[in-house]
Amino acid sequence: MEKTLYRLLFLICLPGVLSAQNTLGYELRKGDVFTIEQKAEQHITQSLEDTSHELTNRVSGVIQFQVMEQSDSTYLLEFMFNDLIFKIESSLQGVLLDVHAGEPEARDAQAAIFNALLNTPVQMKLSRQGKILEVVGGEQMISKVLEKSGLPEGFSRNVLKKSLEQQYGSEALAESYEQMTYFYPGKPVDKNDQWANRYKGKLEAENTWTLDSLTAERTYISGKANILMTTDEPSNSMRLKGKQQTTVIADRKTGFIREMSVRSDAEGVSTAAQMGSVEIPTTINSIVTYRLIAQKHVQ
Repeated sequence: MEKTLYRLLFLICLPGVLSAQNTLGYELRKGDVFTIEQKAEQHITQSLEDTSHELTNRVSGVIQFQVMEQSDSTYLLEFMFNDLIFKIESSLQGVLLDVHAGEPEARDAQAAIFNALLNTPVQMKLSRQGKILEVVGGEQMISKVLEKSGLPEGFSRNVLKKSLEQQYGSEALAESYEQMTYFYPGKPVDKNDQWANRYKGKLEAENTWTLDSLTAERTYISGKANILMTTDEPSNSMRLKGKQQTTVIADRKTGFIREMSVRSDAEGVSTAAQMGSVEIPTTINSIVTYRLIAQKHVQ
């Protein structure tokens, strides 16, 4: 009896021996379909001598993800944009862009062009931790937009192509949506445990994640990151550093997000081709939210 009590006391005194380790990640099935609503608002402030220029970018959309194949370590997802809305406002020039791609007006050439982005499937290979290993199909989507634009081969068409590649090329899509998927650890964790990963691309982030809590239905994760935002294009360039905070509420069974928000604040300098090598003090504050609005399984 004394030996039994001793063993129990010994186990209790060893830190972590009886703690529950949880394997977090995606557990998807072929035929699962998830529909996500995404909203993004970005405020850019540039200080120009005695004045400042403020740009507000608002983008919202509805994105559908369907699991096409599954293996022991990866998933093949097909995703497409069901709707996209863009609005850009300038404090100096007013509304620069206001487009609802899902409701193109007959005389609105911009809406008709962006409408070509909708309902075009792109394939994404995803690890069980959420790292996007490959995206295929972004170039086909861009070709569809260029064809819809009616622009002849030449300077204007090339400018549009390069702009679209920055946002909707396969590599750009992989970099953009990894923010939404890649937050799970590579090993079992307990409540309050931390782990790290990194995003690359125009937005580089060194992330530290924390498992805040678990319930039978939900996983709650938070993240903090140091970020570096860079662009290097013929018309402008930018280099900013800052901080980012992320909160995730994910489905415990599938691992897919239910709600997610990403807030970032960065500052640095930008340059514009028409201003030569003049460095413009620049700040960017943004928030991106994702919300699961539908889930189903199809055979």
